[in-house]
Amino acid sequence: MKYDIAAIKEAIATVKDPSRTQRQLGDLDAIKHIGIDQEQETVTLLIEVGKNQKDVTSVITRQIAKIIKGDLGFKGMVIDYEQKRPEALSKTVKIIGVVSGKGGVGKSSVTANLAFALKRLGKKVGIIDADIYGANMPMILGAIKAELRADANEKIYPVMIDGIEMVSTEYFVEENRALMWRGPMLNKVLEIFFTNTLWSQELDYLLIDFPPGTGDVMMDVKNFVPDIKVVLVTTPHPNASHIAIKAGFAARSLNQDLIGVIENMSYYEIDGVRHDIFGRGGGQIVADKLVVPLLGEIPIAVPEGLSDTIFQETEKTGVIYLQLAKNVMSAYDQS
Repeated sequence: MKYDIAAIKEAIATVKDPSRTQRQLGDLDAIKHIGIDQEQETVTLLIEVGKNQKDVTSVITRQIAKIIKGDLGFKGMVIDYEQKRPEALSKTVKIIGVVSGKGGVGKSSVTANLAFALKRLGKKVGIIDADIYGANMPMILGAIKAELRADANEKIYPVMIDGIEMVSTEYFVEENRALMWRGPMLNKVLEIFFTNTLWSQELDYLLIDFPPGTGDVMMDVKNFVPDIKVVLVTTPHPNASHIAIKAGFAARSLNQDLIGVIENMSYYEIDGVRHDIFGRGGGQIVADKLVVPLLGEIPIAVPEGLSDTIFQETEKTGVIYLQLAKNVMSAYDQS
């Protein structure tokens, strides 16, 4: 058998990806690797697809098998699939999900302050407020009155706040109304965020503020950005840390890379004396149980500036957030 890699690539280039409007693999540059074992007469392939789901990959596998085994005469083949990022996102932007086991641990305020800390370190940052039922990023960032604009193709522009790009489900519902969407509609709004939002191609980090707990949103996001990495927010209180451990294992069951734990509301400081209002050590317990680093401890504090939530880099808590941002960047790169 004398087939070479070029011949195989040419032969399977016409196979169509049903998740990308039946476009051919060759046109999509989706054939990422071809290997030939001449002795075993087998072919190994790595194919990039629009959605790495069984209903998609099984169709492609059947098409390729007909060519590799039927037309070219190989005895066997092995295909691995990887999912292509949505075209709206650059190939280099680092996507970090901010998750929690339960509500009330300050996950959204941590997301917002982490975004500002990354920006102060010279990074371009975007935020997706995917906390579907409790979206409050516009309130935190002072953009509650902002309106989403769209281009001629009905793709939306993210709202810009102090150089940070942001979209939120808050902009899709009437003021002071709760969101009552279920499965299909949730997926639709996520599709808007990931495929129909005009994100800057220069973004370094995209933070996703998840709803508390584990549910449809966490599972659906994986279908859009399979390479997402997550940080887990908890408080020191035993009740919060107990649920956080469950959320961490749930994230792992979805093949999401957990890179660390953030302990929020760690302590309250008065005249240099630390008061452990909610207990002590819960974040470290979660980190140890999940075998990941404790990335930072954020105290209970009130910003001194104009914002009710965002700390300035000159404030003590703002300095802590700067170090947290450095720790998150390092943990992401090392994972």
